[in-house]
Amino acid sequence: MGGVTYFSGETPPGSVRPAMVHEAHWRPEFYSPEPDSTRYQVDQALEIADRYGGRQLLFLFVNISATHVPYGHYLNSGSDSIDSQAAALAYADAYIGRLLDGLSSHGRWLVMMCADQRDAYGDDGYHGRGIAHSAVFNVPTPLGCTIDR
Repeated sequence: MGGVTYFSGETPPGSVRPAMVHEAHWRPEFYSPEPDSTRYQVDQALEIADRYGGRQLLFLFVNISATHVPYGHYLNSGSDSIDSQAAALAYADAYIGRLLDGLSSHGRWLVMMCADQRDAYGDDGYHGRGIAHSAVFNVPTPLGCTIDR
């Protein structure tokens, strides 16, 4: 389930990925400009998990889009910043907890959380993520992050 256009079918990579899986889900409300995108994604993920009901192995990939630009709206701002990205992460975190709680009702799960990059916010004069800069490549990793439900 994708939240960014790489999963939408609207871009060359987004046209390939859906064919690689049994089910692919992308809707405009999953996309980052939607302030409640993570809620919509979690609702869809839980519906899928309910449908399979623990009767077979299920690989569920959820690309959370809330932390992808634009995310200034989480601070009622027209621009993105490290603070608005942190606010987007806090928003998404509440729904990730709901997703994990909902999945646990279907038995045991292996959950892997990954991040793809961060954005530069004026680091050495650079802004954005489509650049080769250490600010973009070095994603903070929480130490000792273990979830066992």
